[in-house]
Amino acid sequence: MGAARLDRVREIRGYGTIRTSGLDGRVTIAVDTANGRFARRAQLTGIGPYGTGYDAKTFWSQDISGGVHALNAPFPRQEAVTRAYINRYGFLHDASSATCVGPEVQQGRHVLAVRVQPSGGSAATLFVDARTHLLDGYAERFPIDVHVTTFRDYRRVDGLMLPFRISSGAAFEPANADRITIHRYQLLGARDTADFTPPATENAAIMSDGAKATTVPMHVERGMTLVWASIDGHAAMPFLLDSGGHAIFTKAAAAALDLEQLGSGESGGSGSGTVPLRYAHVSALKIGAATLPNQNFLVIDYPASFSNRGRGKQPLAGILGLEIFEHFRVTLDYGGDTMTLVPTADARTRPAGRAVALSFDEDMPLAEATIDGHPGIFGIDTGNSGAVIAYNTYLQRTGLNAAYPGGKRMKGWGTGGFDSTRIVHVRALDFGGTLFRNVRAAFTDMKTGSFSSWTEAGDIGYAQLSAFNATFDFADNRLYLTPHPSP
Repeated sequence: MGAARLDRVREIRGYGTIRTSGLDGRVTIAVDTANGRFARRAQLTGIGPYGTGYDAKTFWSQDISGGVHALNAPFPRQEAVTRAYINRYGFLHDASSATCVGPEVQQGRHVLAVRVQPSGGSAATLFVDARTHLLDGYAERFPIDVHVTTFRDYRRVDGLMLPFRISSGAAFEPANADRITIHRYQLLGARDTADFTPPATENAAIMSDGAKATTVPMHVERGMTLVWASIDGHAAMPFLLDSGGHAIFTKAAAAALDLEQLGSGESGGSGSGTVPLRYAHVSALKIGAATLPNQNFLVIDYPASFSNRGRGKQPLAGILGLEIFEHFRVTLDYGGDTMTLVPTADARTRPAGRAVALSFDEDMPLAEATIDGHPGIFGIDTGNSGAVIAYNTYLQRTGLNAAYPGGKRMKGWGTGGFDSTRIVHVRALDFGGTLFRNVRAAFTDMKTGSFSSWTEAGDIGYAQLSAFNATFDFADNRLYLTPHPSP
């Protein structure tokens, strides 16, 4: 690396190109050599901004809608600490945080594996090239998969050995890996704090006729929360509202709208595998008096069972998710069957109801709840039309799996294929200050997909959320719950 020279460099910037999910673009990376702060900001051709970073306080993510949110659940906070530690080569200075595992062969390359876990960080395995002694990459166990980063094509830059090819992605979704080629490095003697600061949200909502809010009908079918949206001036189409999902078109809806499709990635979900996806750009997504300009949708060829709402009903066009919740404060009135959107810039007054703290690991909002007194972090998922779901690691850790033997075996379908659960009734679920008794619950032992998470306890959806007027305020990391009056 060139340790003596590194001591005089305060920040490393790299400029290059990126390919991810079949999309190409320009990218800038930045690393603070002293404390490991980092950022990666990309501009994808035909799509727009995309990136992530850590400013030593906030681990942030900017998705392809232009929205920005903090990754502030326990695991991403630990992950940020470890990534910063690796960026500043902390393992060279703190021997107590590193343990030599021994020689291995990774992707045909002879490496020395070193397990590290800095104070407050997650565990990772570093791979050091046996011949050059340069960092070849590292692997981290994420909630549902293993994330691998590799460094290749090292070259000398003003006394430092720096990688010109960097790849980073999940083993479960290899087509979505970020493959970066650096064309030029810049070594700075002073840090620029702005390089690590979260970007401002782009593509802010436009409200017609000076409106500060818009309220639209919301319809619940079989536990699925549906809203209608117009795309590029076309007649409104029904979408599933999914607080843990993304903007997605079915293949049929994208064809009906005659949208150009870009890229070639893959998507996982509650199913055991992944499905192919592409991307489509729209000029305007309109819901009531609210318009989101320049939005990007995934395009997924869902089976007919997903979109078919029954005879005489317009098929589902897809899903609306994170993009809506990042740009608006969203109130779901399950009693009055309405949804109210307030642009985040206008959401200044505190909503009614009990405040529940939200955090994020990737895109799903998470909150604390208990089953039979056992605490855990649960996804708050408007796309979950059924029972509260409990994941296997949580069930084993708490003894709940043994406490509720038997139950009816069920097979469901989610993005990525089939999922399996067994249905039981637990004594109590405490969520949002409300105690639900004799609660229908789906216990799962899935080994892959979102139901296999070892950092989360499960997923709370319509069965509990429908007991409230629920206001999602992602900008403030809060969910406000007002129970419906007793009949």
